[in-house]
Amino acid sequence: MSESGERGPRVGTTLGRESTAPTMHLDHDACYHAVQSRDRRFDGWFFVGVTSTGVYCRPICAVRTPLQKNCRFFATAAAAEKAGFRPCLRCRPELAPGHSLAEMSSSLARAAARMIDEGFLQQHDLAALAAAVGVTDRHLRRIFRAEFDVSPIEYAQTQRLLLAKQLLTDTDMPVGDIAYAAGFGSVRRLNSGFAEHYGFAPTRLRTRAAPVPRSDDGATLMLGYRPPFA
Repeated sequence: MSESGERGPRVGTTLGRESTAPTMHLDHDACYHAVQSRDRRFDGWFFVGVTSTGVYCRPICAVRTPLQKNCRFFATAAAAEKAGFRPCLRCRPELAPGHSLAEMSSSLARAAARMIDEGFLQQHDLAALAAAVGVTDRHLRRIFRAEFDVSPIEYAQTQRLLLAKQLLTDTDMPVGDIAYAAGFGSVRRLNSGFAEHYGFAPTRLRTRAAPVPRSDDGATLMLGYRPPFA
């Protein structure tokens, strides 16, 4: 990855342009940020080719970070070598974990799902989520649907509805507070979501649920798990 040494090829080939295989659509800025920080979460998700040296590396390579203008990003080692780059002798791309395209796509989709579970889309849009995992929003939608059979937005809506359902059933929080806590932003949107997906009003769950003892220490919720729990 070092800037020193013999100049390599001028690389203008777009990943996958001449291939019928599925390709990753990598966000250049997000990938470069991962290279700068040597973020180990991205090891094996992509490789960086440096046009000034003709070498391609893992994003965690310990040598000096190249200039951004000299970086080309590839989803696989094969794509980097097809573009004329040779493997780095220091970081050894052949040792990168989980470098099959199918495995990377699954990992990216699940990473995005975890961020949705943690409420990322309550404060950011889909483009920001895609950038956070290092791909374009179009590619994120494609790999997410392949992994979960729904779009990221549909997945997020289900998570909001299920959280609201749990809060309505297991707590005595006011409906307005639940709407905001679950990410709907208003009671109207909460009502609309329940009507569209479940066919009844949220308050129906409140009338069917057992009385919940009021506590000043916060809400107590049940957490799901798969046995054995040890």
